[in-house]
Amino acid sequence: MIWLWEHRDSHVINSSLSSYLLKCVYRRALNQIKRNEIKGMADTRFFNEMQEMMEDVDFYQFQELSRRIKEAVDALPESYREVFIMHRFQEKTYREIAEQLNIPTKTVDYRMQQALKQLRKDLRDYLPLLIFILTKCMASGH
Repeated sequence: MIWLWEHRDSHVINSSLSSYLLKCVYRRALNQIKRNEIKGMADTRFFNEMQEMMEDVDFYQFQELSRRIKEAVDALPESYREVFIMHRFQEKTYREIAEQLNIPTKTVDYRMQQALKQLRKDLRDYLPLLIFILTKCMASGH
């Protein structure tokens, strides 16, 4: 409603106000859902590509990074960790997780976003090691 009021000069309402509002809310909701799906697909693709590239890295570098990732995942709040593990390691969809945990899909999405946010923060110091590993993998043809 606020967005509509702030942009009232650019809107031409050809139908009833209620049907216009319903259509406007519907379209904005679809756009938000699409943005969330795209972000989730990008995160999943990045994660999958990282796993593939790490298969050939030096054992000790991989071991250190793996240990740090495990610590970061273990440090997540229980509800975030549970959703993250189910989605990333058990490859369950948000819908499957929601059904298993008996929570709304939106809650699964929120917990996953918060888990990823926390992991990015906790693992930011390991970015140089990650870049080194990626560079090494790219040089070897992966």
